[in-house]
Amino acid sequence: MRDTVLPVTEPVHVGQARSLATTAARDAGLPSATVDRIAIAASELATNLLKYARGGLFAITRGPLGLDLVAADRGPGLRNVDESMRDGFSTTGSMGTGLGAVRRLADEFDLYSRLGSGTAVLARWLIGTPHWRGVRVGSVLFAAPGESVSGDGWTAVDADGLVTIVLTDGLGHGPAAAAASAAAIGHVAADPGASLPVMLAAMDEDPASSRGSAVALVQLDLARGTLFFSGVGNVTARLLGPGGTRETLVSVPGIVGRRQRRGRRADPLVRPWSADSWLIMHTDGVSERWNAAEWPGLLGHDPATVAGWLLGQHIRWRDDACVLAIAGGEAS
Repeated sequence: MRDTVLPVTEPVHVGQARSLATTAARDAGLPSATVDRIAIAASELATNLLKYARGGLFAITRGPLGLDLVAADRGPGLRNVDESMRDGFSTTGSMGTGLGAVRRLADEFDLYSRLGSGTAVLARWLIGTPHWRGVRVGSVLFAAPGESVSGDGWTAVDADGLVTIVLTDGLGHGPAAAAASAAAIGHVAADPGASLPVMLAAMDEDPASSRGSAVALVQLDLARGTLFFSGVGNVTARLLGPGGTRETLVSVPGIVGRRQRRGRRADPLVRPWSADSWLIMHTDGVSERWNAAEWPGLLGHDPATVAGWLLGQHIRWRDDACVLAIAGGEAS
């Protein structure tokens, strides 16, 4: 299954959201009763986007914990979240109808809303068990208009307590950009215990990567409470810590996969990492002009909700886009 983000602006998009969610659930091997629940939830979420927020985005993601549906908008927001969960609740000033039903249909449910800014809703159906030492990752992935596949991509792997996460943005759009991203991601999956400089060197020397990618690489050494970061090209990474601390982790200019390593710093950035730390990364299909301090309470929510909220607020709509929200972890 490919992760999908569907803009919801017309009634026909409600049926499309339901169809895409049904296909994703079947592809994930979920039982028919669960597939039916997911289809109903998709219809409810997309209908709310259209009716109460006058449009937004509907995302389907096969996440690390299961199948995620995320609806995000820039609508009026919810004045009373608890009241909005009651069956039949509906006002033209809020997104309410069906949210209580969606919460009952899903295995996990999360919602973040700000008056005057919008709402992000997560409904999740669990598949398997968590496997990244308590590191939580949420994502949303958007393909540029007119493309069937996104040139952005990501993966996360665990090598004995060393969790490595890569976000890639293949140059251009479409299948060729997706292939460039996949080539870079493949080196992380093939040798997850390697250092970041070794991984970047392998990506650079890959003869299959003729187009190249922008890349952000992160390693979390949970036993030492340490984050290592290396970025090349136009990928944003912001570290958010306890007490509102924040830092942009600076990437170096360039393209990975074209043997253009001259002038790059050899050593990764090193920062503390704890169970309360967050790292938000995104490609250039999302505006950098955001400040988490303007969204009180957001980091108390699921990483998938955080990723959906950020994409919903700052997507550019004309380019591939991917947001990763990474949080916490447990010492080995």
